Amino acid sequence: AIAAVSTSWVMLLLTRLGLGATEAPIYPAGGKLNAIWMTRNERGRGATLLDGGAPLGAALGSIVIAGLIAGLDSWRLSFVVAGVGTILAGLWCWYYIRNHPREHPHVNDAEARYLEEAHAEEDAESPAVTGGNPMNFLHYRSVWAMCLGWMFFNTVWYGLLTWMPSYLFKVHGFDIKQLGGASFIIFFAGFVGELVGGYLSDHWKARGGSPNAVHRTLFGAAALIATVSIFLVAQVKNPIAVVALLSSTLFFLRWCGLYWVIPSILATRERVGFLGGIMNLGGNIGGISTPIIVGLIVSATGSYFLALMYFAVAGVALFLSSMAIDYSKKLPV
Repeated sequence: AIAAVSTSWVMLLLTRLGLGATEAPIYPAGGKLNAIWMTRNERGRGATLLDGGAPLGAALGSIVIAGLIAGLDSWRLSFVVAGVGTILAGLWCWYYIRNHPREHPHVNDAEARYLEEAHAEEDAESPAVTGGNPMNFLHYRSVWAMCLGWMFFNTVWYGLLTWMPSYLFKVHGFDIKQLGGASFIIFFAGFVGELVGGYLSDHWKARGGSPNAVHRTLFGAAALIATVSIFLVAQVKNPIAVVALLSSTLFFLRWCGLYWVIPSILATRERVGFLGGIMNLGGNIGGISTPIIVGLIVSATGSYFLALMYFAVAGVALFLSSMAIDYSKKLPV
């Protein structure tokens, strides 16, 4: 909201840094909450509901922001609306969310006991917490692969989030209203896809699917289909086909919201927040670097073709990283 009154690039930069710093804890905290409030056969839906806020916010925001800019000719007012809306959402979360089910007034005893029994069964199969240095997680291949996979996912996600409107405007001639509508369709497809991925994961596990089979299949399919869709975007000229392919990209790419289940798979509940923070750090490296790299590619070549190929390469790397994770056991730290 403060960015709305900025009069220089320095102030805009400071408000953007403030936004990044203060939103960073949301996903690690959400991953921890997912581990506490869900059983292991429910965490796919929990993770994708949490992570699905990103494409849903982008979808709704594209309509609201584009409408405000088109109707009032003011980007500043759109910043105020986004900022105040986020503050209200944060106040509601502070009021409603509790760290543990027993602390919540709307959770009855049967529900709390159901979760406690499921967690006790899971804990019985987990390695004991030794009180060791949590940085020892970095000794494991699965943790590095998790961080790299989330980084490559964010490479594609933030690349599309930051550069897709410019691409549709410059290459395919979309105006502000068409951009708003197209962005809503594309990002809402991502939100729907994320919920579908969470349901498939939990349903498959409940029917006896092994963690490695479930996650490697879903992540592998998501990465490959998204990569092929991005590659095709660079080949087609029809604007409707481009929107359809970008919708396909986001629908399957957002299955990777299931990555927020991985910290609870690899770590005990005492370490989930820490492991989620490490994963998010990897993701933020992709989020920080990708808009800059894509900008350099576009400015140097005058074309978006190599930028789209950059996303395709990241999709392949996401596939390889996801295949390198062992989803079958917790790590002793």
